[in-house]
Amino acid sequence: MSLVCAMRVSVLLVFVVGGGAGGSLLDGIAVALGDSGVDFLAASAAGLPRIEAGLAPILPSLPRSESGRLEGPAVRYALYHFFVREFGWRINGLDPMGAPWNSSSPAEVAALKRMPPAVLQLLASRLDNDGLDERDLAVLAWTLRYLIQDETDTRLRLAYDMLELSVDTPLPTDHAEMALDLHMASHVAAADLAKTPAKTMMKVYANMEKLYPAWNDTLDFIHQAYVSEVGAPAVSTVTFDQNLRVISNITERYGLWQDSECKAMKAMLLPWEDQGSGRVHLTDFYRASLAGKWQFSEKVDYLRQLGALDESVPGSPRVIIVNYLLSYSNCVGSTPYNDLCCLSECEALMAHVERQVAASSAEPEALMDIVVALASSTVPAGRELGAVLQQRLRSVAAQHGGVVPIYGRLFAQWMHHAYPRECPYPHVVGATQQITPAHYLRQGDGLRVASAEEMKVVVERPERKDHPQETLPWDSQEELLAPPSPRAPIGFAVLHLGTSAVAMGLLMASLLGVTVRRRRSAAKPAVAPQIFV
Repeated sequence: MSLVCAMRVSVLLVFVVGGGAGGSLLDGIAVALGDSGVDFLAASAAGLPRIEAGLAPILPSLPRSESGRLEGPAVRYALYHFFVREFGWRINGLDPMGAPWNSSSPAEVAALKRMPPAVLQLLASRLDNDGLDERDLAVLAWTLRYLIQDETDTRLRLAYDMLELSVDTPLPTDHAEMALDLHMASHVAAADLAKTPAKTMMKVYANMEKLYPAWNDTLDFIHQAYVSEVGAPAVSTVTFDQNLRVISNITERYGLWQDSECKAMKAMLLPWEDQGSGRVHLTDFYRASLAGKWQFSEKVDYLRQLGALDESVPGSPRVIIVNYLLSYSNCVGSTPYNDLCCLSECEALMAHVERQVAASSAEPEALMDIVVALASSTVPAGRELGAVLQQRLRSVAAQHGGVVPIYGRLFAQWMHHAYPRECPYPHVVGATQQITPAHYLRQGDGLRVASAEEMKVVVERPERKDHPQETLPWDSQEELLAPPSPRAPIGFAVLHLGTSAVAMGLLMASLLGVTVRRRRSAAKPAVAPQIFV
């Protein structure tokens, strides 16, 4: 059977066996995967409950369509924050990177390009029509998790090949651990093992300590995970499957573990904080770099693009500590599908607000009561909110009929004022562009790092430090995740046809010779009108 014919059969099976636009998304994906669908379903039985538990806190507060379902921007928002909170991953295609939440569809996420076209067609159809139910959202999150793990497994296999190790026979423990180390080196260096010559990659591997000062700490983390899983040094050999389990454990935990570096950077910057504003003067930022704090050396233009530079006070540019920490300048580790960056402490604060409110909006007094009782790493519980802060939240509510949309830009800005060291300042859409250092270099702006001479010019320049007592800017422009709509009852809409239908679909796919061809490609977002943010 020709590939075109096979793909047509795949589409037919998804819509007939999976029940079309109203059937089970899980079953539809499994059918489209053909023989691989059995493994996908088996893995989902263990993985989906954890995904559903992780999504549960955010579900009651997400904006819904009139039918009570989740539309594209809400799906993208929920998935982005779920992966950041659970694993510290920023999924390529979910992270808005300064664009609106509706600038691309969740169906266009880069990792999903590994799936057959029939899956993408089914997902796009649901999003374009009535949106996803809560079960569909969990299935989509699980699918992304599954695909990212699959890429990790492929990377480990490539590391074995590069080291000329066999995946079919047990290896001495030191050889098996070296494959894990090479895998992680390629991840931190954002090197594609399928395209990087072995000689080049081994040179990178040999120089990792110079390229990444925290490399030895990373090796210790890998070793601990390795010993915990395989029982070394009690065992003398390790199988490839054992190493797959180790790398799966590392993949899940590394994002949260590496955040200790980010907390250390925050601790370095706070002594120079300007009047409790969550900002440090650019002169102090560069002065620290010149004194040996090598991390704080980004060019002014790059800081500006990242949204980490506050220039609201003429003659006194300041670095917004939390925006700087959360920027792509401080990401470590990258794959074609996700990046590992500093974790936002605001995620935990917002998750608490979501649990308490259990709706997409709330009255300002209720929100203030929640925040007063909510401590952060630098703000104690039980504090008094200033009169200006209270009035600003009430003014936000006045714009929305007496309630505050918790997924609006103005509430995010208010949270930045309430927790200036934990919650990022939300720039208006289009004002910033989250780009990696490599992208910054490719667009012709040179290295992201300022030279010592450039930093000295800033440090020696007279700076205005007599700015007004109110040191945090406030912009009254609102941007909403979704327009207000009637709320529908919340509950899991579990739709499936049963395992017999899935088994029949898998059997038909196998008999008809449908093959699954996975391919990597970068997502190409189709920018829509900026209705939502």
